[in-house]
Amino acid sequence: MKQGNIYILILIFFCTISLSWAQNEENPFSIEFGGTQIDINEPFVISVKVAGIDPMPLISFPDNIKNFQKRESSRSSFTNKVGGKTIVTYTISQNYYPIKTGIFSTGPLEILINKQVLRSEGTSIIVGKTDQLEDTKIETFKDIHTEPAKEATTGAFLSVRVDKRSVYVEEGFNLRLSLIVSESNATEMDFFDVEKQLEQILKVLKPANCWEENFGIQEIPAIPIKIKGKAFTEYRIYQASFFPFNNQAIWIPAVTFLMKVLPKNDTNEKAPSYLSFLSRPTSVQVKSLPAHPLRNQVLVGNFQLEEKISTTQLETGKSYHYDFKIIGDGNIKSIQEPVFTNKALFDVYPPDVEDSILRKKGKITGKKTFHYQIIPKQNGAFDLNNNVFWVFFNPQKQKYDTLRSTLKLVITGKNIQNTQLAGETVESIYNGIEHWDTTKFVFDYQKIIRNVANVLVIIMLLSMILIFRK
Repeated sequence: MKQGNIYILILIFFCTISLSWAQNEENPFSIEFGGTQIDINEPFVISVKVAGIDPMPLISFPDNIKNFQKRESSRSSFTNKVGGKTIVTYTISQNYYPIKTGIFSTGPLEILINKQVLRSEGTSIIVGKTDQLEDTKIETFKDIHTEPAKEATTGAFLSVRVDKRSVYVEEGFNLRLSLIVSESNATEMDFFDVEKQLEQILKVLKPANCWEENFGIQEIPAIPIKIKGKAFTEYRIYQASFFPFNNQAIWIPAVTFLMKVLPKNDTNEKAPSYLSFLSRPTSVQVKSLPAHPLRNQVLVGNFQLEEKISTTQLETGKSYHYDFKIIGDGNIKSIQEPVFTNKALFDVYPPDVEDSILRKKGKITGKKTFHYQIIPKQNGAFDLNNNVFWVFFNPQKQKYDTLRSTLKLVITGKNIQNTQLAGETVESIYNGIEHWDTTKFVFDYQKIIRNVANVLVIIMLLSMILIFRK
């Protein structure tokens, strides 16, 4: 009987390892730390990477890390489209600013993800001095207007602020909704029903004729700012960038936000009181783009090109990889494919597409990569400058600009009219696609193995209980 028990325990051990491996393989969350050697003016960044889950889950970072102050957050997304399948990976980053120099340990960290705890052992951070003044990390609002009445009575006001008052069609502007509280504020307040209030506010605040890139604020950060030399704290409730579809002027009306007033002592059990804050309306003028054949198709922003090819020495009939990567600030999500003008030079297959978007400090930046498979059909020396390009409008230069390929290719081999003449040498992922049987069931062997492991663990546990009862 003892020998049988040992065998059972060994089986349980290996099954448990298999189950643990399967669960770890499927874990979509991971914690990453930014630089652990920073200056006093730089943030220590904690990031959570979320893979393969859409929509993005609710993430709550620790409120307190000793010797650090929790500030603003940022969000980025990476979208990969391969073979018709789309995988989205989000990275949510929280900034913690040091309040003094030294060597500090975060200690164990717990991050809530949809009310489940993700734990980390933490790390150590070295905070050094800098030649810059400490105030450089405090944002200064130069164009913000206070509400005099509210400021006089409560030391706080509601701000709806845009970073641009005039944009071109398809040019982005940033909008923030914040409660601004003076350092001298004497009224103790607390947020309540933020999600419900924000839902109603956004119905009137969001422009209807715009593409929205939401910064995804999940926690309201306390950000120190200065207005006309005075110290305030900004509680940022909502932030997004908007890209107008047409030249219709954008009107952003006044909105109201309620705050709960905390009683001055615990003995007073009166019903809670509330303060109502009213923002000022604002507007954004939208200008039409200059006349151009592609005026209704181009994006607006500041972009650069990076490209890569398997080799610049090609042979007709063979398959090669070519990447066209557009980098910059603008509506990254809406970037369309570049233009291939010489159809007789290549067969170009539909690309796999990746985009990486960073929403940080009031800007939408990122990159979009088109992964092509090309098969050359003509021999000779070719400059792709006029063969592959992408047109956009640069608002800084106030003119249209073009990203052009800089590749110079040498192609050898016989000229061919159709790449099918290349026979088996063509290494296309689309070869034989017309013969694929889409009705045939495909087994997910990893999932089957995980399910079998789970069942075995349960059976072994039940068997062990029965044996020990005997």
